Amino acid sequence: MKRALFAFFALYLTACGDKAADKPANQLTHTDFESIDGWLGDNTSNSLTKEKAHSGQYSIKVDPAIEYSIGYNNLLGKLSASKLRKIKVSAWVYLPKGSSDAVLVTQVVDPANATKPILWDGLRLADQVKTNDKWVNVEKEIALPDNVSYANRFNIYLWRTSSPGTAFIDDLSVEKVD
Repeated sequence: MKRALFAFFALYLTACGDKAADKPANQLTHTDFESIDGWLGDNTSNSLTKEKAHSGQYSIKVDPAIEYSIGYNNLLGKLSASKLRKIKVSAWVYLPKGSSDAVLVTQVVDPANATKPILWDGLRLADQVKTNDKWVNVEKEIALPDNVSYANRFNIYLWRTSSPGTAFIDDLSVEKVD
């Protein structure tokens, strides 16, 4: 029994080690929405969907019935041991035929003053995606203000805006640039 238990833990640690080795050193967070660890929202069941996916079975979406997708929310101090100055946000986007003005929002908030973000940056998907009905990789580098601290919260989510169209996102990554 002890041998079987030891073999199980050795196999488990080896598997975990392989996953860690595959993760780029500068990656702060990544999700393919198969696991939504760190992702929050009241409308989880609505924005998490199996309709379209770039990888796996799941993606998130916004449409006329879903204004905001689930979002990622974490302390900057938990994302990086060193001060973040610039990040790169990348994701695979699918825009069905028709118009969509959806925006991938990145923000940094001071929990003591949550009504006014320290940083709010929107990546307008229609500006990046020129081909409908196809998965397209988009990315944007974002410089963080000097006054961000480890105690600030980092948020990222998909916002429909007033668009009548649907937008899907999958395989979202946030990386440290410098």
